[in-house]
Amino acid sequence: MKLKRLILENFRGKKTLDIELCSRMTLLLAANGGGKTSILDGIAIGLGEVLSHLPQVAGLTFKKTGDIYQTNNKIAPYARIVLHATNGIAWDRMTRRDKSATSTRSIPAGLGVKALRQFLDESIIDPLNSDAIFNLPIFTYYGVSRALLDVPLTRKGITHQHARFEALANALNADSRFKSSFIWFYNKENEEHRLQKAKKSFDISLKELDCVRQAVQRVFPDLNDPHIGLNPLRFVVKQGTELFNIMQLSDGYKTLLGMVIDLSARMAMANPHLDEPLAAEAIVMIDELDLHLHPQWQQRITGDLLRAFPNTQFIISTHSPYIVESVNNHLKRHTIKHLKIDNAGIEALYPLNPDDVNAYFLSTHDAQPLLDRNLGLLDDRLLENFNNINRVYEQMRNLEWESQQ
Repeated sequence: MKLKRLILENFRGKKTLDIELCSRMTLLLAANGGGKTSILDGIAIGLGEVLSHLPQVAGLTFKKTGDIYQTNNKIAPYARIVLHATNGIAWDRMTRRDKSATSTRSIPAGLGVKALRQFLDESIIDPLNSDAIFNLPIFTYYGVSRALLDVPLTRKGITHQHARFEALANALNADSRFKSSFIWFYNKENEEHRLQKAKKSFDISLKELDCVRQAVQRVFPDLNDPHIGLNPLRFVVKQGTELFNIMQLSDGYKTLLGMVIDLSARMAMANPHLDEPLAAEAIVMIDELDLHLHPQWQQRITGDLLRAFPNTQFIISTHSPYIVESVNNHLKRHTIKHLKIDNAGIEALYPLNPDDVNAYFLSTHDAQPLLDRNLGLLDDRLLENFNNINRVYEQMRNLEWESQQ
């Protein structure tokens, strides 16, 4: 399941908003306060109805206060979030200002959640109850606090059994829940070790763990051999010949590595029956993708994620002109994919179809599309910030030269 449209009505700072979400990437750009996080939170609340209906996981809904649009000290009668999926299912979630008859009359009719629940019953719950094969959709939300990884300090209290629906536990909370992925990885490693011992071969590996190893390798070519270290308990990766505790890495490494491990572990946990769980459909929201990342890393992160998770829909916010221009490069790479390329840098780029991408610049009142599908180019308004800085420098340089004449 992927999303194709989001509508917000009276949600936080947005009176109305209607945007198209594309199958591979939707990029949200704005100044601070432009509403990027509100859009991601709105999608999370909309998807929260899925969790509310599925067994073994808790849902997510509106906050008690602050989610309904307010202007001139007057609160709107309601807030509504509408989601349309690519499979034709559409639903909405709503919160009211109050339960008065006057407020109720001012609320237009909505879609409700009947169609969504029927779809979930038919595609997940009924097959689950009849022991039939089904694919569990994955969606996760990584907010700006995702660098604060939660790792257990001891093995005391670690559970040893995992159900598929754990892949959705806390999935829509903006702060990453790395702890559950850590425990899952720890238990799977123990299972793998027992299997190797029984078969008397270290060449045997678990497909689920291989998914995580593969994802880490795709995004971090300089890292390998992710595993759990003991005494003390820690998640370890190898860089060259050196072993590093993930908690000792820089914030950039830690933030991105924790997210990649968490997402790949969730995908492996959700659909272990698939030959390639990383290729399953997923919806991933990332607030400020550029968080803690060096500019060089910002230039390759979108391609790395698209390559590592080939059927995932990414909905991403950013302030970074490097990420904007890197997406431009991936779009251009698609337009020349039929040409013979003798350039390693160009060959390494992920060819991104413009039909699979959308980008918006958010203002207080609307969302302006930035993608020209004929040209396949993103608007470069964020680069204007760099141009302004350079322009001031050039003005000062001219004054210096003039003073030396």
